[in-house]
Amino acid sequence: MTRDEMKSLRKSLGLTQTEMAEQIGLTLRAYQALEKGETALRQANALAAERAALTEAIRQGNPMLAPASIRREALEIARLITGEGA
Repeated sequence: MTRDEMKSLRKSLGLTQTEMAEQIGLTLRAYQALEKGETALRQANALAAERAALTEAIRQGNPMLAPASIRREALEIARLITGEGA
């Protein structure tokens, strides 16, 4: 995930920078530095952003808010739970 993708994801979720920072466990200033490219985007930040997107998709009842990779993984888990993957 790039900083532009992070910013785009946040906007698609309808979150402010403050809300996204809270969702991924950063201060507002630290999050702003990520979006501006002042700080390198770590894998932990990207994973936290994907998790925030999943949470928002569930909260808003819109699976399309979650990144495609997360939707695919969620479908695989659902198949395992329902026994369709066996």
